[in-house]
Amino acid sequence: MKIRHQVAVLGIAVLAAAPLHAQEWKHEVAPYMWASAMSGKSTVGPLEADVDMSFGDILDNLEFGFMGTYRGTRDRFSVSVDVVYMALSSDFKGPTGYVKGELDVDQAALEVNAGWEVAERLTIIGGLRYNDVSTDISINGPLGKRKDGGDEKWVDPFVGAHYTIPLADKWSFTLRGDVGGFGIGSKLAWQGIGTLRWQLREQLGLVAGYRYVDMDYEHDDGTPYFEYDMATSGPALGAVFTF
Repeated sequence: MKIRHQVAVLGIAVLAAAPLHAQEWKHEVAPYMWASAMSGKSTVGPLEADVDMSFGDILDNLEFGFMGTYRGTRDRFSVSVDVVYMALSSDFKGPTGYVKGELDVDQAALEVNAGWEVAERLTIIGGLRYNDVSTDISINGPLGKRKDGGDEKWVDPFVGAHYTIPLADKWSFTLRGDVGGFGIGSKLAWQGIGTLRWQLREQLGLVAGYRYVDMDYEHDDGTPYFEYDMATSGPALGAVFTF
């Protein structure tokens, strides 16, 4: 059975560039918000949802969300950790209006990566991204009440790079891209991020940017069948605390 449905999500990416070649560890912590829209397909067992979500849908359906990132740098070496958790709930109707139901989604992601500056302002990164997606669908229609759900966990290795461009005093722009999955977790997962940073003072900066993430994951080795083929994009905004 195919159900067309709108749901909501909030997420991020804040990329903070530290001063080059620091001889001591420099630490940055950034809480952030990602005003994202999502489109694609999610399938659990026999139920398939075509998802097309705006930022307005996200705010209406988000029950709880937490997002934050940490980055440490020393000389040419860097290490980063990024955490996202979202709990979502949404009512929906089928394409003819005869089917009504509720979708509950819990989604968590944890990214850890290490980087090495290979040239001035250019850093190569590699790491792992852990994904945990739990989906429950309950429907009422002409065939009665039905419910299905799935909980999938997978890890995507990835490689990428980021490049920082100084624009003016206290201003900089960073581009980041990475690709991963390679059939180990997702069939393919990639993202691109552009971030503008304004350093208000030594310990505080503001960042604004845009992020696009595309993930294609499928698990057909058990019951129920699970597919998550989704693109998420939108502007991001956060603060960076340096110590």
